[in-house]
Amino acid sequence: MTNVDAAASVPTKLDPHPLARCKGDVLGVKVSTIDMATLQQAIDDAVRNRTRLAISFVNPNYVIRAYADADLRIRMNSFDIMLPDGWGVVWGGRLLGVPIPNRLANDDVGEDLFRQSAEHGYRTFLFGSAHGVAEQAAQNLTRAFPGLPVVGTLHGYFDVDKGHPGWYDQEDEALILKTINAANPDILWVGVPTPIQQRWVTSNLDQLVAPVIITGGSYLDHLAERITWYPRWITAMRLGWLYRLVREPGRLWYRYSMELLRYGGLIARERLARRIEGRPLA
Repeated sequence: MTNVDAAASVPTKLDPHPLARCKGDVLGVKVSTIDMATLQQAIDDAVRNRTRLAISFVNPNYVIRAYADADLRIRMNSFDIMLPDGWGVVWGGRLLGVPIPNRLANDDVGEDLFRQSAEHGYRTFLFGSAHGVAEQAAQNLTRAFPGLPVVGTLHGYFDVDKGHPGWYDQEDEALILKTINAANPDILWVGVPTPIQQRWVTSNLDQLVAPVIITGGSYLDHLAERITWYPRWITAMRLGWLYRLVREPGRLWYRYSMELLRYGGLIARERLARRIEGRPLA
């Protein structure tokens, strides 16, 4: 790690964050039960008051990983907001009594958040994905949202380039933090895979000057291709998972078959256990 540039300061952390109470337990992961308006207001407040707001997303695949990995589960639960990325989380949460109002994946919230940033002049930094992806995403975003101040981009392949995918060495860690902090962004989008992004963000919160940090996984790749990645009819019919599976069958077939079956089984077992033990569904 490196010391934060003297020209900017680390935002104040609200402990606990006011929205921490707006969460419910889905197999050990604390999922936020907020709506889009609440999310946007929280971002406005964080940027205006220079307070820390860490936002991440969880889908059934992440829930299963966190179910078996206590360290990852703790890190995910430390985020101020954990949005439901996938109908599996929404429906699974509801079966366990968690009142999740709607799916709020990156592709659901991204356009509204970038429009909000353009309207208010929130300085935006894109970090992650392969070489050139963040730059192309920035070009697409600035065309789609005139006035959006993208103040910097940086690829996330330092680990891959050095032959140790999954972790950044001390030299690269220092370079990444220095580059991001030098741009003094209001909002930092982090687009690296799970669990790397959760571990990177939680390990560097006290070093980053951006008030708002949002994990994005492969979202930068979507933005580099086109802003509205899913066709409208796919979104309306809630078939995003099928659209992705057709595009990337080799990578996603196991996630959308065996992992979903396991996830459904865990949800059913937890619901039954709560009923037998007389525990509330919430």
